[in-house]
Amino acid sequence: GRIGGQRAKEQLWNKIDYPNKMVVSQVLLSLGECGFKAGPLQATRTRYAIEADISDIRWNLSAIQEIDDDGFNDHVKTSLRWEVQSDIEHIYMLLAMLYDTRSIQLVKENIDSGTADSITYAVELLDVFLADQLKQKVIPVLDDLTDTERIGRLDNFFPRVKLDSKLVLKFIINRDFTQSNRWTKACVIFQIGIQRIEDFKLDLIAQLFNPDAFISEVSAWALFQINPEEYHKNVRRLGDYQRRVLDDLIIHSKRMTRFEKVLFFQKITVFENIPGITLSYLADISEEIRINADDTLVLDEKFNGSFYVIVAGSIHFYQRGEMLANFSQGQFIGEMLGFPNFVNTNILIAQSDSVILRLNKEQFYELLSDNVHLADKILEFI
Repeated sequence: GRIGGQRAKEQLWNKIDYPNKMVVSQVLLSLGECGFKAGPLQATRTRYAIEADISDIRWNLSAIQEIDDDGFNDHVKTSLRWEVQSDIEHIYMLLAMLYDTRSIQLVKENIDSGTADSITYAVELLDVFLADQLKQKVIPVLDDLTDTERIGRLDNFFPRVKLDSKLVLKFIINRDFTQSNRWTKACVIFQIGIQRIEDFKLDLIAQLFNPDAFISEVSAWALFQINPEEYHKNVRRLGDYQRRVLDDLIIHSKRMTRFEKVLFFQKITVFENIPGITLSYLADISEEIRINADDTLVLDEKFNGSFYVIVAGSIHFYQRGEMLANFSQGQFIGEMLGFPNFVNTNILIAQSDSVILRLNKEQFYELLSDNVHLADKILEFI
């Protein structure tokens, strides 16, 4: 998608019916990024993708109403809200493949403004140029309606059986990753661990073998909370190396789990209102460093390729023997440290036992390039 060009568009479209839905989802995002316009033969497939997004929105809106307010469920509901917003953004992108891009952008700007007049104007625009069958499904999603009103208008096209709070959690865990993202699933699994719900034991054992380490770790934690014997019995099936990794995380607490890293990031001002799914990718690229009191960390390198975030403790920064700054929990240590040197002139000294997360700059910038909202927050912070 970033390369662009007609050949790239053709190669991407050839993957539109790929069996792996995660690949199809990325294909659509890449097509949108390179300015793809659907022809007559491609329009039907694009409309199908729009309807799939609307179906997911309708399901998530009902789930938000069905989940109770106990424990960690507020985080689950917030994550579902972010998923709904993400699906709406995806719908705008797909509509731009079918219709004039400037018209779709005008609709989006008016709806995002949030005023009654601008939303009414946007809905009237959609009513003019959308196909009849599509407008009946798209307009309820974008119009200024309550969740109950949206569900009522979409129910004829996307009917859904009402679920109780426990059953909807089970559905979320086992839904496809293109329908419920890893952060939403992890929040549900964490809630199960907090409440020690025995009914979900088999689901947790299954997720223990999930190839996504983020899900596997939080599933291991939840299973250990419910039944330590089942944890020990099943974690052995992962192999000795993976068993030791999970034991260090879950039993011995030698390092933070990825889920714990996200919870920490959410407390930092610079990441305020950033979706948990985005922060979960930030957790993936972070490396934990533990430093004892009075220990040092030398930053002199030909190319300093890392940022640092203080999780716990207090750190003094020295340059050429002079203390220039003190860093504490939640603060970044990065570009402001001065010029790179080849002797011990840039040094961090722990004033107490400290925990630091190291972020690779190249991976961090790559994450920023794919997440405009996160990039905007970082620019505000700088």
